[in-house]
Amino acid sequence: MSEGWSRMAPLTRLLLVGAALRLLAAWGSPGYLMHDDHFLVVEAAASWTDGADYNLWLPWNQIERGLEPQPHPANFFYVGTQFVTLTALKAAGLTAPKHLAFALRLLHGLYSLLIIVFTYRIAAALSGRNIAWWAGGLVAIWGWMPLLSVHQLVELVCIPPLLFSAWQLVRTPRSEWTVKQIVLAGIGLGLATGIRYQCGLFGVGWGLALLWPSGEHKKIQLKQPSILAISSLVVFSLTQISDVFVWGEPFVQLRAYFGYNTTHAMNYPQGPWHQYMWTVLGLATPPVGIALVWGMFVRRVKFEHWRWLLWGTLAFFVFHSAYSNKQERFILPVMPFLAVLGSAGWAAWMERSAWWKERPKAMRGLVGWTVGFNLVCAIGLSFVYAKKSRVEAMDLLYQRGDLRNFAIVQVDGGTLPPRFYAGQWVPYYTFDHESDPAGERNTLCKLAPERPFPNYLLFYGNAHLGEAVQAFKAEWPNLRFVANVAPGRFDRLLAWLNPINRAERVVIYSVEEDACCGQDL
Repeated sequence: MSEGWSRMAPLTRLLLVGAALRLLAAWGSPGYLMHDDHFLVVEAAASWTDGADYNLWLPWNQIERGLEPQPHPANFFYVGTQFVTLTALKAAGLTAPKHLAFALRLLHGLYSLLIIVFTYRIAAALSGRNIAWWAGGLVAIWGWMPLLSVHQLVELVCIPPLLFSAWQLVRTPRSEWTVKQIVLAGIGLGLATGIRYQCGLFGVGWGLALLWPSGEHKKIQLKQPSILAISSLVVFSLTQISDVFVWGEPFVQLRAYFGYNTTHAMNYPQGPWHQYMWTVLGLATPPVGIALVWGMFVRRVKFEHWRWLLWGTLAFFVFHSAYSNKQERFILPVMPFLAVLGSAGWAAWMERSAWWKERPKAMRGLVGWTVGFNLVCAIGLSFVYAKKSRVEAMDLLYQRGDLRNFAIVQVDGGTLPPRFYAGQWVPYYTFDHESDPAGERNTLCKLAPERPFPNYLLFYGNAHLGEAVQAFKAEWPNLRFVANVAPGRFDRLLAWLNPINRAERVVIYSVEEDACCGQDL
């Protein structure tokens, strides 16, 4: 086996390692990591496949509710791809929510292998196969990469077309670029920007660097940057064509997105201008992260495509560092470019460094630490089951097969139930810890049958669950205990590290409508 392994091409070996880690994460990491990768992607797309619109993103459903149509500040393109995927999976006979979720994780993991392919090829074209082996290896085994790759994070989904764009231009000298090659690069850039709008910043940096006179180009070059810009804008516009059919005019969601982020940026996590510097250093694995960042800015590197690759990366990085809303995942698209540029620059610097030449064991030790540490992290994180109690509670309702509607009692904070896992888009009810159980019961009885009375009551919380359960038992007759769903280890760990993260326990009771509504109201 070892002989067969050694005979494989380096890229093939990297892909096998990357595929194994992503397959493990797809199998071992159910649930969802955060609000955005589920409720802004899976929940929306899955509801559309069932003829529902759980978050009222579509204008005709808003009108039906008597509301003035307002676009949600979301990008429909990536959600639309998941709508098509889920529709195809259901047409093929896959219907159980957990099976659909696994299929999505598996497909995302396979798709993310393109990151390894294009990182390797860009590095090989830029600096040779040895650097390609190292850069491709980093994106294959970075400890966080397999876990994030299999979940629906738009910040990772946008990376393959972005790298494809860069690969099209890196694979030949600039003097040999053809119109077809530049158009293909524009297609990749347009797709990446269609998936995540901020990827357009890479294009801005690339375009400025290509315009800038350098080397044999003594004058401003307009033709190549213009072809790149036009082709990318055309493809980006096509990714947003759904606005014409949904809203009757183009770029409605784009305007809503920028409008919302302009006025609500301060409502999200804030951080200092240098926050992403530490984020990148950490994601790249200390102390290798320092070496990669150093390598990006080695001035004596003489690679033809260095300037525009670096400028695009910096344009993206500087914007996010200056923007007030700072969430770690936002910076992920720069990481493959850091792997390529940093590895190439660091290797070029080491060749000139007498210190490193005299200490080959130091570099082998650094490589060994990086590989070992990341493999341990990648395997360990592949078994993260985030939001376990929320997912398992909904899945339990699906498995029982008699769900008509449900009500949730928010005992210790607020929670959105992931209805995708319940397999239904019922108009559920929400109560809080200050609700009057008798009054809420009477209100729900009066709304039936126009709005289904809940046949399940779910309590979300921790410290005060017992008090809430007793209060409702006193006013809702014949409540029958169904299950007590505990939070997962990962959720408990996050809550211990930072109490802002909630680790809810979900207690489920079945409800008898006749017993609750048969009394005098």
